[in-house]
Amino acid sequence: MTIVQVEQNRLRQIEIEVRALAALAKSGSSPQKYMACKKLEEIAYPEKLAEKINKQKFQAKWHTASEAE
Repeated sequence: MTIVQVEQNRLRQIEIEVRALAALAKSGSSPQKYMACKKLEEIAYPEKLAEKINKQKFQAKWHTASEAE
């Protein structure tokens, strides 16, 4: 399997996930709609998700370092 095929498979997987999330956001129960919209926002704005993850990692490192002292 070439890199191009792997990337095509990854993009296809994301496309399927987006379609499923859009369907949930449209006709799911209230909690499902909320979670689907939240996940769609993460897919639409990956830089925000990256910032959130980096912030959590920094807080975890800071918390671990303060416990060690």
